[in-house]
Amino acid sequence: MPLWPPPSLSPPPTPAPCSATHVATVFPPRPAPSFPSRAQASCGDGKNTAFPIGARIRGGPAVYRTGGGAQTWFLDLTNTTGSACTAIHPVVVFTDKAHALRPAHLRMEFEAPGGSFPVSLERTDRDEIVAVFDGGDAFPGFSVGAGGSLTVKVRLAFSPDAPHGEVVADAALVQRKGDDGDWVGEAGGYRFSVEGPDEEAGEAGALAHTGHREWAYGSAALAALAAGGGLLLGARRLR
Repeated sequence: MPLWPPPSLSPPPTPAPCSATHVATVFPPRPAPSFPSRAQASCGDGKNTAFPIGARIRGGPAVYRTGGGAQTWFLDLTNTTGSACTAIHPVVVFTDKAHALRPAHLRMEFEAPGGSFPVSLERTDRDEIVAVFDGGDAFPGFSVGAGGSLTVKVRLAFSPDAPHGEVVADAALVQRKGDDGDWVGEAGGYRFSVEGPDEEAGEAGALAHTGHREWAYGSAALAALAAGGGLLLGARRLR
């Protein structure tokens, strides 16, 4: 479905909680959409120092063309525990070198049981773009069985007026627990460039680099983001 025109450190020793109390402190309460009642989310035994959900971003293109059609990439989720993990909501953080990206420059959606859902896009005070896979009332979050895996298909496009340059996408996985949320996984290092439709094709169509980057993001970005409130922004969105 065409989306245009529109219709910073190693992982923390323990999963860092995104508590509702902290959310309310950093971001004053404001009206939020209501959610249907859900079973109490659970994931892991809380004793393991590793994240219960392993994740990686793969398959994304190296170049996005402004005003072009949506391109596809995948977010793989793996449950490393012996119990089912439910109510999992990815939170993807986009950071561009020039800090010029704005939510209006992106159009993004993901597939889940029940159809395709748009993500909620917001900008943090550090000029990152936070994309929350909330899906509204119709999406209770992803469920991954004990020892199982799940692949989430994501589509991303950029508006004709989107700024050009390199962008890094990192993902945190937030498990929703009523009005609260826990950081239960992460995937870092999807680096790509946004270019105009008339620029040289370059690496267009090639897979993007997901290793070392010229500026520090990945796990470091997510840790800094948690400290700076970006993950709290995502958790607030899920409220």
